[in-house]
Amino acid sequence: MINSALVFASDFNYGVAYILAGLLLIYVSLYKKPSLQTAFIFMYNCFMRPIGKHASQQTRLNAFYENQADVYDATRGGLLRGRRTMLKLCAAELQKQHGQGKKLVWVDIGGGTGWNIEQMDALFGLEHFEAIYLVDLCQPLCKVAKQRFKARGWAHVHVVCQDAGTFTLPSNLCAIGRKHADLVTMSYSLSMIDAFYKVIDGVQQLVEPSAGVLGVADFYVSDSRASRGDVGYHCNWLSRMFWQHWFELDHVYLHPSRRNYLEHQFSTIKEFNSRNHFIIPHLVQIPYYVWLGRRCSAKQAYLANDIPDFTLVDKLPTPTASPKDCLLPSTKPIGSNLSATLQPNQPGYCRLPYNPAKPEHAQFSTYIYGFTWEDPQADLDVLDLQKGDSLLVITSAGDNALAYAANTPDITLHCVDMNPCQNHLLELKLAALQILSFGEFWEMFGKGVLADFPYVLDTQLSAHLSPAAYQFWRSHTETFSPASSASWWDKLLPVRRRNLYTTGYSGLALQCFRVIARVLGISHDLHKIANASSLQEQVDIWRSRVGSKLLSPLSIRFLDNPVAMWQLLGVPVSQWNMLRGEGSMSQYVRDTIEPVAASMSFNNENYFYHLVINQQYSPKCCPDYLTMAGFTKLQSLLNSAHQTTFHIHTSTILDTLQSLAPEELTKAVIMDHMDWFSPEEAAAEIEALKRALKRGGFVLWRSAARSPWYAESFASHGFSVEPISVRQPNTLIPLDRVNMYASFYKATKL
Repeated sequence: MINSALVFASDFNYGVAYILAGLLLIYVSLYKKPSLQTAFIFMYNCFMRPIGKHASQQTRLNAFYENQADVYDATRGGLLRGRRTMLKLCAAELQKQHGQGKKLVWVDIGGGTGWNIEQMDALFGLEHFEAIYLVDLCQPLCKVAKQRFKARGWAHVHVVCQDAGTFTLPSNLCAIGRKHADLVTMSYSLSMIDAFYKVIDGVQQLVEPSAGVLGVADFYVSDSRASRGDVGYHCNWLSRMFWQHWFELDHVYLHPSRRNYLEHQFSTIKEFNSRNHFIIPHLVQIPYYVWLGRRCSAKQAYLANDIPDFTLVDKLPTPTASPKDCLLPSTKPIGSNLSATLQPNQPGYCRLPYNPAKPEHAQFSTYIYGFTWEDPQADLDVLDLQKGDSLLVITSAGDNALAYAANTPDITLHCVDMNPCQNHLLELKLAALQILSFGEFWEMFGKGVLADFPYVLDTQLSAHLSPAAYQFWRSHTETFSPASSASWWDKLLPVRRRNLYTTGYSGLALQCFRVIARVLGISHDLHKIANASSLQEQVDIWRSRVGSKLLSPLSIRFLDNPVAMWQLLGVPVSQWNMLRGEGSMSQYVRDTIEPVAASMSFNNENYFYHLVINQQYSPKCCPDYLTMAGFTKLQSLLNSAHQTTFHIHTSTILDTLQSLAPEELTKAVIMDHMDWFSPEEAAAEIEALKRALKRGGFVLWRSAARSPWYAESFASHGFSVEPISVRQPNTLIPLDRVNMYASFYKATKL
């Protein structure tokens, strides 16, 4: 019975192989890339030609590749995805760490034909390397590599045909003090190495301890019991079973123990999990990953907020496995309350670690706010920021935190958000401020588009992003690079992504607003308002053709329900009930929009409503950080080690406050989020604010109510509460440029 099952499984796998080979042949016939002859050589040697039994891995590899070595590069481009991405990330890290300084040493393990080295020459320049070693066990592939390097005259690139587990740097390098490699890469080789424990341990000793980089691109399958929350990491049962057994036919092992052990021995710098839609898009989805790591000591692992969690894994598919090898330590982040001990990973900011698998973080797949909907100038008028101030602010889209930093140097900003994606957006802005030109920065965050964003992300921004932020943006490159031409279906649907500001929940709100404007027949008039040459022209258009339609009972009714309030405006039921408790929704909306439409130019002054109408900023109507002066100031601050520092916390405000030292903060800006709370939740946070604030420090907040109920709770906890401004019904005087909230309060610790 068992033998019959094995024969059936073998026949089934080879049957599938022939089917895939046939599909590949059809694909090549239709698209003619690569040539038909080349594709046939690849299919025959991979799927049809018997390999036979061999005494060693080297003889097996030689037999497998001897007849296809010359067409290897031409046939692997579609199958081995992520190699160029890995090289771009490595180049970005090397540029960040070493710039144009010392000559480097690179070891490419399993480098095969030398394709990686040739690509790196275009990305980073081989002249920056003192020596490069391609280590591979397969003689036919090494022969191709030697011919390639000889033709290009690269005398400092050496091909070493030996087992990677026994490789060490040559004695001539060690003699001049070069005992480690600055870069080690493994491109689709880890899954083919039998004694992978030995090789990974050897690589750990080979990589330069302080700044050396290990880059890996390979196939994988996830552990069925994995609880990590990394984007795209988890594979379903069918994917795990099929690909693991399919690749084993060619002695390629995808068991999760390989990646687990790799990530246990090294700290993660960058990570990207994806699927290769090989031959048949959306049907064939081969899991692959790109990963960069660095050596870390036990102390560094602790400071990175990782704790050992020994997990029993299945018997490993390697002949060198021993019983003790089946008990592998893995690591997982547990939170973020080490702000006092962590050093910033950039001169101007640090992202504190968090566990993306925790329910409060895992519930978010994108950001809610693609732009901040609170006026920072109103805050700055009250904050009176001074050198040395330490502020707690809600991240949102990061716009207000940047406004505070640009206003006053040498302050500390604790940016807090429970939604990891909001912090990913802030990180991206900080990274772009550090290294991009003003023109590129304006394209990204002024217009919300950047045509070559994927390339800029990999080659420039990646080295300045945390692993989680890079993974998010690598999986959402279409945010800044939407399709250049809309399909006929897109043209029928006005709700579609056009740039950064039409993504997230706030982007959905902007798109729905555009639909409503079309239905009401005021789209053209709204654009006239946003481009009016004078305030009087704006007011005339508003009062004669727009206001009565936009504030009609039908429009108000569309908003006056909990679904629309939350999905489009980010307003929870508790806050919705607060504003309805002091009047009608119709009155609230009218009191919000009428004053700003009648008193502030949407073309020159009020960039909030300019964005709502045009779905992008203009050079004369934008936040300060998007002006040349603001950009230059922030770039200078972020590139100075002793200037403003951003501490980015992915947690609740309560958890962040409890992690700070007593009286560490001087001020806090908590926006409107207390409108969301129950009395018990509000009391707990107010107590934590009291503990974290210095005496005389204060809290600023906004509310949808003119008299928020929790003001009394602040007073009972030892704060002096005063309203900065309260919006009265039917007034034409706005509180600020947004005028969304009914009140603005300050509570000072006594």
